[in-house]
Amino acid sequence: MPRIKLGLVREGMVVTADVKNMDNMLLIPAGCVLTEKHIHILNAWGISEMQVEAGASEEAPDILQRIPAEELEKLRRQLTELFWDPIDKNAVQAETFDLVLRRKARQTMKGKVAANGN
Repeated sequence: MPRIKLGLVREGMVVTADVKNMDNMLLIPAGCVLTEKHIHILNAWGISEMQVEAGASEEAPDILQRIPAEELEKLRRQLTELFWDPIDKNAVQAETFDLVLRRKARQTMKGKVAANGN
């Protein structure tokens, strides 16, 4: 199984080989279905790549496709104001913008679900 960059890892993917830190401490065991919390832990430990296979959520639509268009546009406008340079001119800022947009979209969708009592 090939290794992939952590930036490409998504919730629902299954870890195919133990993920350990530099001190050989187990962070995520093989067979674990990744959650957003796992991915944050891996980022915090500086893990840059790992072995995974697609899981059930890999087939789910992208969060940016699930959120209503008007909500997505509102989030984009809000976030654009927070960046120094135009995001289309700086690849690092563009990637950061995309990550923040996806996080805000997930938070918005979770808030709507909670408000509806589901």
